[in-house]
Amino acid sequence: MMAELTVRRAAAADAARIHALMRALAEHEGLTSYLAATPYTLEQALSAQPPRAAFLLAEVDGRATGFVSWTRVYGVWRGADYLNLDDLFVVEAARGAGVGEALMRGFAAEAAVEGLSGRWEVRTDNYGARRFYARLGADQEEKVVVRWSAEAMRAVL
Repeated sequence: MMAELTVRRAAAADAARIHALMRALAEHEGLTSYLAATPYTLEQALSAQPPRAAFLLAEVDGRATGFVSWTRVYGVWRGADYLNLDDLFVVEAARGAGVGEALMRGFAAEAAVEGLSGRWEVRTDNYGARRFYARLGADQEEKVVVRWSAEAMRAVL
């Protein structure tokens, strides 16, 4: 019997499950020390009106196997809002089974309902992800992401 894949909009009650997946993503990328979100902060973000972040949660036979997260952002150059995809993650055991594609199609549906476009970043050396996004019809451009932490911003003052 085939496993049943479902993709649904996450609610505040899913915060701990989402956090566990975020932690797995951070471990996969060697960035665990940078994960500042907690189940509590995720619950607060999902409970806010309007929500501060949105998530689709993928489940296979009731087990959380992946997520896609985004925020709505006003693009100054676009002159309009768009959905900024923060993360797409699928647990290793579920990769290659269509979970990532189902999550991305769900993300596209969320954007389409609002008449918005989507934007996200991927590391230039993540060739598997880049092939995946190209297969789904996403345009790609080279870009360097530059950041300041809150501490660094205060330091330049």
